Amino acid sequence: MKKIAIIALFSIGYSIQSFAQTSYWTFSWPISMGIGSTNEYISKTSFRGISITGASFLTDNISIGGEWSWEVFDEIKRDLPPRDIQIDQSGVKGSISGTEYRYLNTIPIFVNAHYYLGENGAVRPFVGAGIGTVYVDERTDIGLVSVQSKKWRFGVQPEVGVFIPFGLSSTGISLKAKYRYATKASEAQAVSMFSFGIGFGFMN
Repeated sequence: MKKIAIIALFSIGYSIQSFAQTSYWTFSWPISMGIGSTNEYISKTSFRGISITGASFLTDNISIGGEWSWEVFDEIKRDLPPRDIQIDQSGVKGSISGTEYRYLNTIPIFVNAHYYLGENGAVRPFVGAGIGTVYVDERTDIGLVSVQSKKWRFGVQPEVGVFIPFGLSSTGISLKAKYRYATKASEAQAVSMFSFGIGFGFMN
């Protein structure tokens, strides 16, 4: 049901785009850091990722569109206390200790809306929010043992940013700051992070 709703929302967005006079696309490089339990799991800042957004203006100041991005986190943890694990699906429980190699991949797919200040062709600050689903792949390797959770989760994302055109060109610099939250899944903790994105934008 969740996937059907997301597909329907994107279909509406593309339908709106066909009638819109102005569109806005950005291709950004996100620099991300975990917050709360996500930071406790991996405290290292992520410099690996990509973000693509597209939007159509319903009015001179309001747009609706979508976003796809991918962030990759990893960190090595040493001198940790033993970790409780369940062996296969037999229900047998035990514990294991050793150096932990932790990995976190997030792939959000959002429908978003934004409100822009200024006019087309000028510097345009904006605020907005996204809602949708986030694919979270969380894996911890300890020796030959892997503990992994791969789930689609519900997510939200408020953000602020600015588009700075190159002179009178429709191309410019895109700067964004956003907070993302993805809900808990099974035994996996909720994922929350702050991300700063820099890239290119095209508004025409």
